[in-house]
Amino acid sequence: MVGIAVWPMIPRLVGQPTRQEANYANALLMEGQSANRRLIDQLSDLNRDLETRVAGRTAELETVRHRFEMALDGSDISILELDTDLVFTWTHNPPRPLTQADVLGHRPSDFLPPVEAAEFASIGRRVLASGAAERFEISFVLRGQQRWFEGFVEPVKANGEVTGILTAAIDVSRYKEHEREMRDILRELTHRSKNLLAVVQGIARQSAEGCPEASGFLAPFGGRLLALSSAHELLVQNGWRGILLDEVVTRAWADVERTTHIKVELDGPRVLLGPDVAQNVMLGAHELVSAAAAAEQPPHRVLVSWSLLPDGAFRLDWRMYGTPSIEVSGFGQRLLRTVLPVVLGGEVTALGISEAGFAYGLRGRIGPQLRLAQQSA
Repeated sequence: MVGIAVWPMIPRLVGQPTRQEANYANALLMEGQSANRRLIDQLSDLNRDLETRVAGRTAELETVRHRFEMALDGSDISILELDTDLVFTWTHNPPRPLTQADVLGHRPSDFLPPVEAAEFASIGRRVLASGAAERFEISFVLRGQQRWFEGFVEPVKANGEVTGILTAAIDVSRYKEHEREMRDILRELTHRSKNLLAVVQGIARQSAEGCPEASGFLAPFGGRLLALSSAHELLVQNGWRGILLDEVVTRAWADVERTTHIKVELDGPRVLLGPDVAQNVMLGAHELVSAAAAAEQPPHRVLVSWSLLPDGAFRLDWRMYGTPSIEVSGFGQRLLRTVLPVVLGGEVTALGISEAGFAYGLRGRIGPQLRLAQQSA
């Protein structure tokens, strides 16, 4: 009877693992659990390390952001970002008196005058199209105040595509106002200097009354004062940076009467004379022009040429053709032969009548007081 009862259970009994197999399976299970725990521990360590690094980088970024905001908050620099539709999407330290509410979600035309808004929009569209940064300088009236800004516009890129533009605008209004005040002061100084020179000329004229021998002194003396006055005027116009050599020569001919019939040609690069040199060159040019105007047979053609040589030398040639009768005054002789070579660091190569007429030549040195001018000069 027992055999009959057990017989159906035999297949299941045969399928049960042996003790040895059960122990082996249990060992594998324990080993797998141990490996999982080690893996979990490693993942936990990596997660903690990652969290520590993220926290450190976040703190670094927060420090950088804080420094960035502190630097901009105390400056005249505004940072603004626009999308591809040229709508402001982000800003920090917007131009005063504008606030973020005045800027965000708006276009430049919402607070800039039409002409300036169109100019800025044109720059923005070019940067969006080309992906190349551009600089700008713009001036406009903002909330009743004249403002000047300089800065640059550069593209914002994501995944290799331009998604907007970033603008850094520097408010240079204070410096522009300071420049305007300095120009006003220099103009006033020039006006007072010219008045002083006129007073000196008046004193000389009145002092010469009753002295017949002084009559020949007044005219050349007054012309030299006028040359000094012209030099000061040109220096003020150029912000006291210097005077272009062609401006000096042209002004010298314009200041002397009876020279309009003389054909004058200028040939040379844009050379800028420093303030100290410019005044002496103006006086020297005045002496040569005055000699041409006073000649019994004035020159029919004048060529003033100059060049900057590769060896660092400067060469000036002043030639007056078709006249055998030019005489430079004693004052002019000393100025042209002695003073100009000293201030230009060179030597005189010619001074007097030549076969073609009159020639004055000077060789000097390129330096801070005599140099090639920039195109904006």
